[in-house]
Amino acid sequence: MQSWNDIINIALLGTAKKQPDTGSLPGPLQVAAREVFTNPDTDREEQFLQLASLVFNYRQSGAMAVDGGVSTMTVCPPETKSYCSATAVQALNHTLDSENIPLLTLWLELCARNNQLLPPEYLPRILENASRHKALRNLAAACCGKRGEWLAQFNREWNFSVAVDTTEDMWENGTTAQRLEALTRLRREQPAHARTLLQVTWPQESAAIKAELLGALATNISLDDAPWLESLLAEKSKQVKEATLTLLKKIAGSDLHEQYWLLLEKAIQVNKGKVTVTAAIPPDAEIFKTGIDKLSNNARVSDDEYILSQLVALVHPRVWETHLNASFEEVVDLFHHQKALKPFAPALAQAIAWFGDGKRALSFVQHSDTFHMTLLPLLPSDQQDTYLLQHFDAHSNLVMNYVGQLQQVWSEELAMKIFRFCAKNPYTYSQRTMGDFIALIPSSVKSALDDVTTENETYQTYWKSISLHLVGLLQIKTFIQQSFSKNS
Repeated sequence: MQSWNDIINIALLGTAKKQPDTGSLPGPLQVAAREVFTNPDTDREEQFLQLASLVFNYRQSGAMAVDGGVSTMTVCPPETKSYCSATAVQALNHTLDSENIPLLTLWLELCARNNQLLPPEYLPRILENASRHKALRNLAAACCGKRGEWLAQFNREWNFSVAVDTTEDMWENGTTAQRLEALTRLRREQPAHARTLLQVTWPQESAAIKAELLGALATNISLDDAPWLESLLAEKSKQVKEATLTLLKKIAGSDLHEQYWLLLEKAIQVNKGKVTVTAAIPPDAEIFKTGIDKLSNNARVSDDEYILSQLVALVHPRVWETHLNASFEEVVDLFHHQKALKPFAPALAQAIAWFGDGKRALSFVQHSDTFHMTLLPLLPSDQQDTYLLQHFDAHSNLVMNYVGQLQQVWSEELAMKIFRFCAKNPYTYSQRTMGDFIALIPSSVKSALDDVTTENETYQTYWKSISLHLVGLLQIKTFIQQSFSKNS
């Protein structure tokens, strides 16, 4: 409506600079406008506001309906899976009332694992939750079934809810997130086949999707992937080039890896058991085009040492066994005690983490007194607990930053250690923190929480409320697990 646009412009400019054109108003408003502007008891500002009110209400009073033609809405296809049990629905109600996303994730995981569906009345709420939390989307799509997919056509925020059953279907017809998951699954079992699938669709993908899908190749990456990845360095997209370089750096034996090792081999020499470091990396070396920084950001670390540390962190740790003619345990000892190698010990730990070398990770932590958090994911689950408990007191804050990322449920001993620490710092590790940790907390510690107290009297009431909140979440967690058990 042009008259309303004119009023907006006048409001921005001011009535002193421009006056409304009543001649452009719709017929029914022109008579009322004349009465407004001929009233001697009002100034022009008040007249303008009265006119604006008239036009606004005229706009709000109605509009001509648009002829939409014949409705093309399709009927939702029938579901092929069964709905979850009444007990599981009860558990879902408690979960939704708690507003705890890890518990909702657990419920959806168990529902999907049992090949079951949500009752239809819960779909909007679950889809809305999934639209706000990306990690829930694939689970929500699996648990919302055909009806969820049908509903998605009416809300673009729910367009992730495409129900796909097989890995091949996910790759062919899924969303980008589902295709990435499908490709990652295939890489675990058939890495060459997964790479071929990506190569086939590569020309049709956008640059952003290419960069995202390349992430799947990190799973089971090997020297077989190197030739195709090296060809991608000619791509125009900076995103794709950076993603490609990251993958090539993970391939021991690739041209890039060998380029790094050649420089290290010359710089770090061993003679009669004594190691010497003579770094002299040319400033125009090709490695600086691959993401290696030239300048140290630490005044105590020289530029040459900083460059070498980056290279050590990007070559496979096994190369040192041949180069130093030693077992890996002896290599670790040399990096910790040889003066020339000692500055590079943290970089060796980074290399173990970078290449996901679980065997050498365990060996490294067993022969080092230093806490290396990056190696934790590579240790067996029982060793992770042992390692965390061993270093908890000396590195409490560092451990607390990591424990939420563990993949397995904590041991009771570790859980109680964490709770005692949280009780001393309840304003840092609050109810929200406990809610984030809930999937990792063993339900068996519920009764032992009464024994966890804080010496600081000012913290006692607050910690007690946190403890009670945690008990409530653990009860819901137990209920969820029981509701999907075979005997429910």
